[in-house]
Amino acid sequence: MKRLFLIDGHALIFRSYYAFIRRPMINSKGVDTSILFGFTKSLLELIIKEKPTHLGVAFDPPAKTFRHELFDSYKANRSETPELIKEALLPLSGILESISVPVLMKEGYEADDVIGTIAKKAGSEDFKVYMVTPDKDYGQLVSENIFQYKPGRNGGERDIIGPDQIRQIYGIKDPASVVDILTIWGDASDNVPGIRGVGEVGSKKLIQKYGSVENIYKHLDELPEKLRSAFLEGEEQVSLSRKLVTIETDVSIAFNPDDFRLETPNFERLKELFNSYEFTSLNRTIPQLRELFSVSVEESVSKPADNRDEESGKSDILSWILSEREEIIMEIKAKKEVALVKQKDSLIFSVSGMVYPCKQREFELFREILQDPDITKYGTDIKSIIETLERSGTGVRGYLADAELMHYILMPERAHKTEILVLTYLGVNLLGENQVVQKELFDITPEPSGQEDNVPFREAVVMIPLCNILLKELDTSSQRELYDKMEMPLIYILASMEITGIKIDVGMLHEYAGKLTQELSDIENRIRDIASDTQINISSPKQIGELLYEKLSLTPKGKKSSGKKFSTDEETLSEISHLHPVVPLILEFRNVKKLLSTYLEPLPGMVSPRTGKIHTTYNQALTSTGRLSSVKPNLQNIPIRTERGKEIRRAFIPSDPQGAILSADYSQIELRLMAHMSGDRDFIAAFREGKDIHAATAARIFGVPEESVTREQRNRAKVANFGIIYGISSFGLSQRLRISREESRKLIKDYFSSYPGVQDYIDRTIEFARKNGYVSTLYGRKRFIPDISSKNQNVRGMAERNAVNAPIQGSAADIIKAAMIAVKQRSGREGIRSEMVLQVHDELLFDVVPGESGILSRIVREEMEGVIQLSVPLTVECNIGANWLEAH
Repeated sequence: MKRLFLIDGHALIFRSYYAFIRRPMINSKGVDTSILFGFTKSLLELIIKEKPTHLGVAFDPPAKTFRHELFDSYKANRSETPELIKEALLPLSGILESISVPVLMKEGYEADDVIGTIAKKAGSEDFKVYMVTPDKDYGQLVSENIFQYKPGRNGGERDIIGPDQIRQIYGIKDPASVVDILTIWGDASDNVPGIRGVGEVGSKKLIQKYGSVENIYKHLDELPEKLRSAFLEGEEQVSLSRKLVTIETDVSIAFNPDDFRLETPNFERLKELFNSYEFTSLNRTIPQLRELFSVSVEESVSKPADNRDEESGKSDILSWILSEREEIIMEIKAKKEVALVKQKDSLIFSVSGMVYPCKQREFELFREILQDPDITKYGTDIKSIIETLERSGTGVRGYLADAELMHYILMPERAHKTEILVLTYLGVNLLGENQVVQKELFDITPEPSGQEDNVPFREAVVMIPLCNILLKELDTSSQRELYDKMEMPLIYILASMEITGIKIDVGMLHEYAGKLTQELSDIENRIRDIASDTQINISSPKQIGELLYEKLSLTPKGKKSSGKKFSTDEETLSEISHLHPVVPLILEFRNVKKLLSTYLEPLPGMVSPRTGKIHTTYNQALTSTGRLSSVKPNLQNIPIRTERGKEIRRAFIPSDPQGAILSADYSQIELRLMAHMSGDRDFIAAFREGKDIHAATAARIFGVPEESVTREQRNRAKVANFGIIYGISSFGLSQRLRISREESRKLIKDYFSSYPGVQDYIDRTIEFARKNGYVSTLYGRKRFIPDISSKNQNVRGMAERNAVNAPIQGSAADIIKAAMIAVKQRSGREGIRSEMVLQVHDELLFDVVPGESGILSRIVREEMEGVIQLSVPLTVECNIGANWLEAH
């Protein structure tokens, strides 16, 4: 049968872009050829391995599509396309032409729609069609003759998805129902609304049960209250979401099979191009292509394509030995190293290619190994391994080589999944099919049976060589000290904080929830009275829009959404809040409801019945700036700006009824870092003299004595102080302060005139980033700025703002981490029993045992303020209270 491969061109371009972003290919002419090389290599590999009879590549048009006409915020969340990607399209077309591959593009439609249309036409004409893309949306097109072809990464196995696979993945009968799942699920990257709060799992379950979105709305009374409310709120957007996620299959584009037939390439032209771009390795594929096209393509596909010849198969094999306990313990002691990998309720120990799966009841037998400080422990997400061992009564000591964390330091904005790292650095596919167990030594640990079961064993075997490569890269990049002295010791501290947890007053949360529920009801009644509508659903954007814009005839300035209706989002309502008393009430209703649904209702259910505490999880390898993040639940996001929100902090209490909560917070640390890094004499002097920095700034900008600064002048100076750090524009400042563009431009000009060192710092930092491709914190943490020289003004502007802000925000994150380590070590030396229980950006929270408030306050302030010597003093506000609210 004829086989047509349709390639999603932009997906392959972006894949090539990110594959080389860490180590771009720059030829002798100084040209970045990464995208050209990656795209061409993948294309040729597909031709040689799969031997298609017909082939085409589809690209998105440069202009907007019909989806933007439907919804002007479509894909609005996406950052500007990198300049390198735009510049690659023309030379790529030349390469495709030399290989005789047609380029498909249709104005007003995305590549998805072009591929969908051609696929449907070809599928009905005796073709097997393979849509080459990782995009989940293509699942809706899959049929008996149309398949999704997901390329493997770095030479790994490709995945071909047919109707049976779609049914298995989504639990549905008809692949066309993927549209219903996507309609509910939405797509954050494309800004497709979906149903709020319903993700992948929830949308699958709903369609599995009800079959379609329309049928869900017919059975809303069967849904839980929260879910029913979400569907009612999203009713206005459902039709729009469906149109946005549906791939068009009737685009006016002809399908002539002869246009797609894969003909013999123009080898001379192809060789010229490869030589011009200096693709020496790709030149070696030309003999393979010549051999492939020496016979008819139809003959070459009469046999199933084999993706791995005998030779390459050998290099893919990964073997290990299931070892006896005594043998592996002796080897670990001899090598002074061990890899640790979690597998369900087991912990896999590995060294020298040997593995031993250790059940929890056996942990005690490895205590000597685990607590030997001279034995290095290798792994990924070692923090969770430490917690598993600590909870079972077996602690861990010694140097920790965490692959995820080391790669995070090296490349903070890249993915750190183990299988990706192993494939990238070692060329080993952990998920491959032909890795085998070499031999089995005894019966207690039988050979794992399934592929999924084998993955942790493979991971354990490769962990030590992987980590050693990453350690060498840390040395090369001069970031080994950052890992050894900051991130690695912090693993132990965060594990301890997560195990300890923080005490919650559940009764107080329930009581406060009851109070806010009553307030919510009162607000709701007031809104209905004003609206003269007792049935209005205040949670429904559609009904609120009808009330505000049709019944009350309110008109916001230029805030239109699709369907030519005004938006009811918070920003728009805030802008029109002065037009009618019902608008502030609607905003108040939403804020109260959010407090209930986000904090007061879920938090009690997250309290451990064993400890009576909440145990958050800190992510040490997520943010690009080095800040920690908190999940399950996010305790770094507990409200502080509103009076109602603040009250939630009253529920965070000490473990001992006679104890206390201590809060230690760095004062204006980012502004102090700006003063230090800029070296501005007057900025530094203001902090050294203990002045109110915002009043001092206002005095300089407005040319008045500090004692004469008005509240409005101080507020403007405050916004400018913090805004400059984040690269605020004159437009942004005018919006924030509600002043004219001319006033905001003058304010920024006067600011830089007052603090010329700050302007100099910004210019120096941007120039450094442009020259070196990265910026650094005071501790040597790097953040790469790949778009700093982009020809696109918006992309370049964003990169410049990141370049200015990253050293400041990153240094603040490093300082609080260094302070955590210093406080923990000092507390240990002085026998302090109180525990550090939370880190919230610039604030540390402690659960204080009775009698230690005074000494702990002194230790914390001394260590936090003395952790680094700057040209300005670091100051820490320490407060003690019966709960977090009182202590802050």
